[in-house]
Parts: sequence; C-alpha cells; structure tokens
Amino acid sequence: MVSLKTKYLLTVLALIWLIILPKSTMADEKLRQTLERSDENKSFTVGEQAILNISLLRSFYQDSQFRLLWHTQQGRPNAMALELVDTIASIDNEGLLPSDYHYRLLQDLDALSEIDRELVLSDAFLTLVSHLKAGKTDAQQIKSEWKSLPKARDPSHQLIQLVSTQSLSAVLADVRPADARYAVMKQALISLRKLTKVEWLPLALSPVIKTIGISDPRIADIANRLKLLNELAPEWNNTVYDGELLAAVKQFQHRHGLKEDGVLGKESLKALNITPTDRVRALTVNLERFRWLDEKLGNKYVLVNIAGFYLRVIENNELMLEMPVIVGREFRKTPVFSDKIRYLVMNPQWVVPTTLAVEDKLPAIKADPNYLKHFGFSLYEGSSRTATDPNDIDWNRVTKRNFNFRLVQDAGPLNALGQIKFMFPNEFDVYLHDTPARELFAQAQRDFSSGCIRVSAPLLLAENLLAGTEWNLERIKLQLSSSETKTVHLKQVVPVHIEYWTAFADINGVMNFRADIYKRDALLYAAMQQPLF
Repeated sequence: MVSLKTKYLLTVLALIWLIILPKSTMADEKLRQTLERSDENKSFTVGEQAILNISLLRSFYQDSQFRLLWHTQQGRPNAMALELVDTIASIDNEGLLPSDYHYRLLQDLDALSEIDRELVLSDAFLTLVSHLKAGKTDAQQIKSEWKSLPKARDPSHQLIQLVSTQSLSAVLADVRPADARYAVMKQALISLRKLTKVEWLPLALSPVIKTIGISDPRIADIANRLKLLNELAPEWNNTVYDGELLAAVKQFQHRHGLKEDGVLGKESLKALNITPTDRVRALTVNLERFRWLDEKLGNKYVLVNIAGFYLRVIENNELMLEMPVIVGREFRKTPVFSDKIRYLVMNPQWVVPTTLAVEDKLPAIKADPNYLKHFGFSLYEGSSRTATDPNDIDWNRVTKRNFNFRLVQDAGPLNALGQIKFMFPNEFDVYLHDTPARELFAQAQRDFSSGCIRVSAPLLLAENLLAGTEWNLERIKLQLSSSETKTVHLKQVVPVHIEYWTAFADINGVMNFRADIYKRDALLYAAMQQPLF
C-alpha cells in the first residue's frame, strides 16, 4: 500500500507534470487499461520479471493521468530512458548488480511494447534510487552489523525531481552519497576490476626480505604488483631490493595498516597476495556500507574505524585530531553505532561488568588470592555498599552461576580505564577510555579489548572536546594529578560514530585496505550478490 505521505507527494507530482509536459504526451489509454487490469493484491510481471514497485507506480500514473515519462511524442524511448539504460549497464562500478534493475529486459528496448517498456523503466528507476539512497541490503539484518536508524528508502521525491528537472543525472547525483570518498572508492573499484584478469600467484611468505641490496627470486613479482597498484614507478627496473622499492613497500604498508618498516615479512607478503578480485569484493561491500551511512554526521564529530584501529576528530570537514585505538576482540566485538559524547570522567573508578567479572576476573582471583588487593579492587557482596574482605570469601565455592559480587577498581595507575573515560550512554555499555597498557598501541592489529575503545592520546582528546571552556590542558592535568574523580559535562554534545571499514579513502583521498577482523565482509558480499530476479 502507498502511504499518505507518498500519496501527497505523488499528487504534487501530478500537478507539476500537468503544467510542464507537452500535450502530445497526454494520457495513454493502453497504460491506463494495463494498470487498471492489474490486481492490487497480486504481483505484476513483464517478461517473467516482477515490477517491484507496482503499487507506487499505479498511484503515480493514476495521479498523472497516465502520461508517459520515458517516451517521445512518437512513442520511442527518450533521452532519459537511454541514459537510464546506460547508467544501469555500468552500475557494477558502484558494486551493484545491473540485473537488479531489469537490465536483461532493457538491453533490447525494441523487444518490449511501449507500455511494458514504460513500466520496466519506471520500476528500474525506483529500485535504483532506493538502493543508491539507502543500500540494497538492510544493515539491521546483516548479522546486526550496523546499528543505526534506517535511512528513508521511499523514492517518491525523486520521481517529483525527475519530472520537474527532466535530468536523470541530477536526480541520481542527489541520492548518491555526496562524500568525495565515495567517488574515490568507486574509481578504485573500476581500476581494480581491470586487474582481475592479471595472474596473481601466491608469493612465498618466507624468507624475509629486509636488507638493501639483497637479491631474491620474488622481487620481480613484488615489483610488478606494486607497479600495478601504483606504488612503484613503471620505469623501475632492478634485480635487487633497493631504496626505491623499499619506499614503495613502506607506502603499501601504510595503505594496508601494517608496520611501516620496509620489511617484507609474513604480514606484508600476505597483503601482497590478496588478489584484485578479493579487493573488488572488499570495495563492493564498503560502498554498500557508505550507502547505509547517515550523511548528517555533524559539524564536529568523532569517528572510530574499528577495522582501521583509528579515531579521528573532524570539524567543518577538516581533520583536527587522529590517534590509534584498541578495539574489541573477535569474540567481544565493538558494536557499530552512533551516539553523542555528553561528559568526561577524570580519574574514573571501574565497575567491572558482570560478564567480565565472572569470565575474566573470577579465574584470576582463584589463581591469586591477592589479585584484588594488588590491582586496587574493592569487593561488594550483592547490593551492599560496604566493602567485603576478599579473604573472608571461600573462592573455591564461588562459580559463574552463584557469583554475587561487584568489583570496583579504584582510580589510579592500575585502573583499566586509565585517567579519563569519555561517556555516551548506550545500550552496549561501550565508551572511549584511556588505558595503562600503553605498549599495545605499538601493535599494527589492535583488537585486544572487551568491546570498549581504548584511546592512545586521551589528554589531547579531552582538550579538544572541552575547547572553549575553562578546562584547558593545564587544568585537565592538574585535575588528573589530584586523583579525585571528577565528572565534566561538555558544553555541547559531540556526535560519535563507531564504524567498520575494511576499504576506505583517507582524508587525502588515498585508498586504504584493512583486515576483516570480524569476518563480516563475506556475509555482506553474499547478500549483495543475491539477485532480485
């Protein structure tokens, strides 16, 4: 059924259409008869393909007095129709399937009757607009991957635009993600698809290549791949590992989130072995994630890329701050969602979540009776506010099922949250925080947490979020040195977007790739390849 809002929009469209279209494109009696004969409760097909938006189209054409949108006065496909067919033919450049938009039928427009052609073109347009606006797939149904408000899919407004502007390209440009990074990713997909026919045999993962001047039988293949990936100048011609090749390797490592040391070890060689076909798949699913994305991120916002292990602060489309982060392990994944940072807690206590208390802390307590004392934990039984002496508990009798304690870690150098936590209350109980385990930031792949996001430069992040208040860096440091727990509310809440990108264009428009640490790409790719017909 067509909603009241959609009905209103279509009525507006009809009025516009009556004004701007020439009289020679007035009502088509055959179209009226075809649509009136169609049963509202049954599917409508052309060439054994369902017209997916038949209810909307029925209302659309009724309100517009059955005028044809895609045909000339002589009953031939007009310029917009031909442009739509060309757009669908190349839509795989955006990771979508031409077949989802009746491309099999549209390849031979003359084989269709005028009325069938009109309905197929309109249906293809509406489905394409819906997919470009909000994605082909439903993010909420892909293993709860992307927790955000679903974007509006109703393409009625784009019908109004198309009638009023008579410009298909303008309408489609309006529904595509406007972020320049989407265009970069689209171009990367086109380029990588050209490489899928190139032989890409696996390189041996050992021995390591790290010394300037060394000769190795793999160097020719390594150099050729780096040339194809635009990391190495085409004219490079050598048989040994020289400085120019080392610089290209470092650039490749940077774009793949690897340690930038120029050493061709196991991880770098594994990345070089990833085929263009696999990269095409990564770009396909990440272009879809881009279409899921709410473009109203905020004038100032915090962005975390889980798979990229980084945090960025963006203000007025400029990068203000960037830092490495640590995210959740595969079995305690950091969720994807958006919220707003509302306040900071300096010198926080840590109330250990029950799941972590019974799964992580209880075995540690049983192994070391002094564990709680050593790491500054207070123990509370049930809802009691009075601390219990851990030595009074027979820990051998405590199990996951009868565990009835709260563990509270005092503020201090051993506190798991470090000196500051950044709060945006949410259903996942996930937040940003400092950490005493600073050495972990030296790792290239940093999935070590239990779901929360550990930040490497908490003081700089606090200074940025509290800019314009009395809380400058000096006062923040003074408060932290006092060991007193202090809650500070932001003058204005700041959106935080926790996302998952395994292929993305960076702030300079350079393509980057990351490991699929949560193994989400294959599932989404399979959903993307599922045909509508």
